[in-house]
This record gives sequence, structure tokens and C-alpha cells, in this order.
Amino acid sequence: MRRFGDPRLWEIETPVYRRFLAKVRKMEGVMSLLAGDPDFETPKHIREAAIKAIEEGWTHYPTWDGYLDLRAALAEYHSQYGTDWDPESEVRIFSGSTPALFTCFVALLQRGDGIIVFEPYYMGYSPMFSYLDLKLSPVTLKEERRFHPDIEELKEAIKPETKMIIVCSPNNPTGTVYNEEELKAIRDLAVDHDLLVLSDEIYDQFIYEGRHISIASMPDMRERTIVILSFSKTFAMTGWRLGAVLADKEVLSLIKKVPIGGRPAAFIQKAGLAALKGPWEDVERFREEYRKRRDFLAKELNDIDGVSCALPEGAFYLFPNISDICEDSVKFCEGLLKEERVAVYPGIAYGKTGEGHVRIALVKPIEELKRCAEAFRNYAERHR
Repeated sequence: MRRFGDPRLWEIETPVYRRFLAKVRKMEGVMSLLAGDPDFETPKHIREAAIKAIEEGWTHYPTWDGYLDLRAALAEYHSQYGTDWDPESEVRIFSGSTPALFTCFVALLQRGDGIIVFEPYYMGYSPMFSYLDLKLSPVTLKEERRFHPDIEELKEAIKPETKMIIVCSPNNPTGTVYNEEELKAIRDLAVDHDLLVLSDEIYDQFIYEGRHISIASMPDMRERTIVILSFSKTFAMTGWRLGAVLADKEVLSLIKKVPIGGRPAAFIQKAGLAALKGPWEDVERFREEYRKRRDFLAKELNDIDGVSCALPEGAFYLFPNISDICEDSVKFCEGLLKEERVAVYPGIAYGKTGEGHVRIALVKPIEELKRCAEAFRNYAERHR
């Protein structure tokens, strides 16, 4: 049979992480620390708001850009970082951050455009980069720098075809929280070279060291920054599919023209509004629990010969170095899965410089993370 559809789709290989996930799903008795899917329940007042909205008849087509009250609440929420977005023309609601990201890339980049990414980077970007045939200029986040960027390397990464810099802070998978000096350097380069900046801020509530700074708040950055927000991590709402884009009205007007009708359900938007209005005690509880899990498991891993684990400043992942045990992260993860029934993602899924590392999602209580630590210890003793 001849090939149908877009030839680019045929050329894209199934990502490493999807192949590994498919293997895990076929096995029983596995402790999965793969997806960044919080083990917490969505807070009760958010669930109740959704039920109430359904009972009140919020089950019809929502407005194209999302309900104005939710957009206003998002603009107000982000204003804590020194921004001032117009809810009517500069905020749009999406069914999660992934379709938001893809829509932004389609609207603002052309095939063959260059983008700068800080590597290791979120694995979900990769299929989008491949489909749009974007030319990557990676800036390495090195373990010896605690995964912070080298600004001179960033300057060298800019090419004639470069159109956008992608900043994810806190970073997935390394937990890097970019400081003011680093963001100012990115800002200066973006302004000097007339570049867009996509600021992925979906982990902004999970910071343990430093503080969250939105690059959109910096001088001359408002008109060239696209902010991505999500309810998934902050409010343990991964299954609800609710995200947003905040951008200057001229930029957002292009994003709105992409013919994708992925509006979240009306009652889910009402739940999102309740989430932003609070109370926020549950989010604070999530943050403190992630901090405890981070501290516990990082210490346990650093006590294992052959493993080193930098303490992440934010998000809820660990990205330990396992290269003294096995330089091939896929082989390591497959071995750990087979011998210990513990699933973590290979670092190569996050870009070439992720090789020799693995990502562990801190989405289990400490009692279960003890099993993870023991699995790493056992595996290291057998294979180091």
C-alpha cells in the first residue's frame, strides 16, 4: 500500500520515551516513576466546582478563546511576576500546554527556522521540532554547573536562521531555576538579535531555591515573549487538560489564526477558575511534599557508589548521573526495569547531553521511593 498523509509524519521515528513506555505497560508489578503525573488528588474545591458547573448546564460550546473570567484570572495570577496582560486580547485558553506549544510553534515559526534550546530539554518538544523541521542550536546544561547555562555558549548558539529561544524554568528534567542574571543575558540577546522567547512556566509553583522570574516582565520583552501556563502540575489536574498562552496581542492574533479548535470543556474552565481563586493550601502542601521527596531520594542516590545526583532547584524530578554504572541510559533503564521492576526514563530522551542520566519523577510517597533507592543500589552493586 502506498503511503498516505504528510511525508514528514512517516519520517518521524517513535520517540525513545514512547517506546520505553510501551514496554513498561506490558509488564506487571512495576513501580512507574515515568510521567510527571502527580499522585495527589485534584483539590476538593476544584472537583466540586466542575460538578456544580455541569449541574448548572455549563456543557455547551465555550467561547473560542476561553471564558473571559478565566482569562482575567490568569492575567491576574501572572501579574505577581510583574506582567500586565489584557485578558481580552492577550490570553487564550487551550486543552493543555502541549497543544498550546504546538500551536505557537506552527504560528510563529517556519520550516527550517532555527531555535535555541537549553539541553537537556522537555522530551515532548522533540516530536514538534522534528515535524516542523526546526534547526536546533542546543546550549548544554552541565552537571558541574548544576545545570545552569554558560552565557558565552548561548551567544555562540545564535545563527542567522535563529528565530526563537526556548526557556523552561523551572526546567524539566534538570530542575534548573534560571536566575536574574541568566534571564537578563537571554533578554539582551533576544532584543539585540530580534528573537522571540517562548517561556515555558508550568512548574512556577514548585521552586525550592531562588524565585520564579518571568522573562516577559523584563524591559522590551513583553512584545516578544510567549508564556505557556498549565493547571496540570500546579493543581494536580493532569487529566483535566487545561492550559493557556499569554502573549502580546499582535503575537497572539497570529496564534489564534491556526485552525485548531482545541477548546477545553466549559465545566473544566469553571474548575480552572475555582483553582485560581483558591484556597491555595493544597498547592503549598504539594510543594512541601515534593521538597521532602527531593531531599530524601537525592541523598539516598548520592550514597550509592556510581551514582551522583545534583539537587534540583525546582519542578519535581531528579536527574541523576548513572554513567559510572552504564553510559547507555536506555540500557540502564531497561536493566533496572527487568531486574528491579522500577521504571524511570532514559536521559537520552531529553537530548544528546542527557545521555548518562535518567529522569525520576517524584510522584510517589517517600515509603515507595525507598523501593526506588533500593533498586538503584541493588542494580549498581551488580553492574558497576
